[in-house]
Amino acid sequence: MTKTHLRIGTFEIDDAVLKGEHSGERTLSIPCKSDPDLCMQLDAWDDETSIPAVLNGERSVLYRQRYDRHTDAWVMRLA
Repeated sequence: MTKTHLRIGTFEIDDAVLKGEHSGERTLSIPCKSDPDLCMQLDAWDDETSIPAVLNGERSVLYRQRYDRHTDAWVMRLA
């Protein structure tokens, strides 16, 4: 697990957590306490919507995977 700086549009998150090392198994957890407005936006999108993002300065594409109620965070998969 690695703390990751994330930017989606105008939203910036400093405490997202990147998990997994290999393509296809990498996920990013976005804590809702970091930016409740971003979490509301993610809740409105479907699982097939691609989300352009910048992770630690590198461009990436995210897809919503699931909401984790235990940690109050969105889990995103990396394309």
